[in-house]
Amino acid sequence: MNRFHFPAQLTHHLRLMISLIGGSVMLGFIISTPFVPATLPPKPAVKAAFSRTISSPKSQSLDPPVISASGVVIIDMNTQTILFSKEPHRRLYPASLTKVMTALVALDYYDTNSIIRIDNGSLAVGAKADLMMGDILTAEDMLFALLIPSGNDAALTLAENYPGGYSAFLQQMNKKSETLGLVDTHFANVSGLDSYGHYTSASDMAIIAQHALDRPLIKKIVSTQKITLKSEKGFVYPLVTTNELLGKPGILGVKTGWTPEAGECLVTYSDRDDHPILISLLGSTDRFGETEKLIDWVYTNFIWE
Repeated sequence: MNRFHFPAQLTHHLRLMISLIGGSVMLGFIISTPFVPATLPPKPAVKAAFSRTISSPKSQSLDPPVISASGVVIIDMNTQTILFSKEPHRRLYPASLTKVMTALVALDYYDTNSIIRIDNGSLAVGAKADLMMGDILTAEDMLFALLIPSGNDAALTLAENYPGGYSAFLQQMNKKSETLGLVDTHFANVSGLDSYGHYTSASDMAIIAQHALDRPLIKKIVSTQKITLKSEKGFVYPLVTTNELLGKPGILGVKTGWTPEAGECLVTYSDRDDHPILISLLGSTDRFGETEKLIDWVYTNFIWE
């Protein structure tokens, strides 16, 4: 294990600090009383116009709506407060919510202008962007084809063009899950087909989605209702979102999913009055309706102060 070495002068000051406060030291050299070296001038006061106070949500104790979803987590994104949960760590099929992780791994490797050839991806089953075999798209356009119409063909193409191919891409998805600290997630394919050993939880999916929203390109794509792509060979691909909530006030994404075993799945990023929330909902019989009810309940029940 690498050790961090303090400069001798800094070490001397730390020892002096410890002696001055009688050993009141917390891990990481966080002390109970702030210490400002006398040789440093005081920091200038920060003007109120440039400061921003993060408000905390306070519940009004209104009952949440009754929902069918098997797993739900609602997070206040500014404070990371859990506003509501229902079996948040239950392992469930994620369906095409899988593609949020697929996009993260793809963006970790591909430059947005990378050229990607469509081969076996055109043979994918399920939801597709109808990509043509032998056609060529940029990695950025491929991400649009992946996340807007939930293209299984785009997911397969991104994986097959990865160094080491499909299996290496899938391995990287699971490695990234470990890196993010996910304990209830494992991927067996890149598109979300129901498979043994393919699962996540509402809690883990919320973590994945927040990391995806930290990427400006992904955040842009998941808020896009429709777009038309033109390939390097001149083929045109009109893409329309699968997310019926997009376009409604305050709804900014993120991703839909559905299979017979998974049921209806939806991760939603919503913002009203600068109070963004994320709803991760899996195994529902009415993902859009239940999400809207939850959004209305959150902004009625909670006051930010």
